[in-house]
Amino acid sequence: ILGSATPSFDSLHNADLGRYQLLRLTQRAGNAQQAPIRLLDIRQQPLHEGLSDALLHACEQTLAAGNQVLLFLNRRGFAPTLQCHCCGWIADCTACDARMTVHYRRRQLRCHHCEAVRAMPDSCPDCGNSQWIYDGPGTERLELFLQKRFSQPVLRIDRDTTANRGAMADLVEEVNAGEPCILVGTQMLSKGHDFAGVTLVCVLSADQGLYSLDFRGSERLFQQLSQVSGRAGRRERRGTVLVQTAHPEDPAFARLRQHDFAGFVKEALSERKTAGYPPYVRFALMRAESTQSGAPIRFLRSAAL
Repeated sequence: ILGSATPSFDSLHNADLGRYQLLRLTQRAGNAQQAPIRLLDIRQQPLHEGLSDALLHACEQTLAAGNQVLLFLNRRGFAPTLQCHCCGWIADCTACDARMTVHYRRRQLRCHHCEAVRAMPDSCPDCGNSQWIYDGPGTERLELFLQKRFSQPVLRIDRDTTANRGAMADLVEEVNAGEPCILVGTQMLSKGHDFAGVTLVCVLSADQGLYSLDFRGSERLFQQLSQVSGRAGRRERRGTVLVQTAHPEDPAFARLRQHDFAGFVKEALSERKTAGYPPYVRFALMRAESTQSGAPIRFLRSAAL
C-alpha cells in the first residue's frame, strides 16, 4: 500500500496503465476545510531576513489571536554560503563541488551534500579581511531574527535541532500544548504532523524548484507546497497559507491556489511525454569518484559506449 496526498508522477502513471489500483480519499480528517492559499509578490518589496512586511503583519495578527504560526524554509543552517565582502572569496567544499553552509552557533561550515565539516574561518584565507557576506537566510538565521522580533517562543525543527534522542518528541509536545508560538522548519515539518493550533502557514523561498536543472524540480516543489499547506487549519479553526514568490504568474502557483494537484500532474506529464522524459522513458545515472583526476572521466566515457 502506497499512501500519499501527492503521489509521484511515476506512481500515477503506473495507475493509468493499470499496474496500480488508485483509491482516493476525498475529505480531510474531521471534515476540516482546505486552507485558502494567497500569493505574496515580493518583487521590489523590502525583506527582513527573507520575510516581507505583509507576512510579518499576518504573523503578528495570528499570534495576537492566540494561534500558532508555521514558517517553512527548506534550507537549514544560518546561510547557504559564506563570502568575503572584500575579495569575493567563497567557502567551497574541498571534498566535492558544492558550497559550504554556515552554521553560526557552532562556528562551523558544513557541506549538506557530502557532510564534510570544517571550522568557520575568523578571516578570509585569500585576503585576510573578516567582513563576511551571508548570502540568504537559513532556518538558524531566521530563528534568531524572529526571537528578536516576537515575544512568543520560536521553535526550530530541522535536522540540527532534532539530532539528539527525544528532541523531536519534546518539541512536538511543546507545540501541542497549544500556546501561541512560531514554528520554523524544513521539510521535516511539511508532512506527518497534526498541529491543532497552527492556523497560518508561511512558505519562504517558494521559487527554488521552479527553474531547477532537475526535470523533477517542479514536481517536488508542488508536492512540498501541497504537503506543507495541509498543516494549516486541521481542526475547527480555519487556516490560511501565504506563499512568498517573485513569480506569481507561474502556472504551477495557479494550480496550487486551486488545490488542483490532478490538473498540475496532467499538464506536467503531457510536457514530459513530448520531451521524452520519465516516466515515458528510462534514465540511468552513473557517478564515478577517484583520487586520480582523470580516472572518473575515462571510466564514464568507456561506460557510455
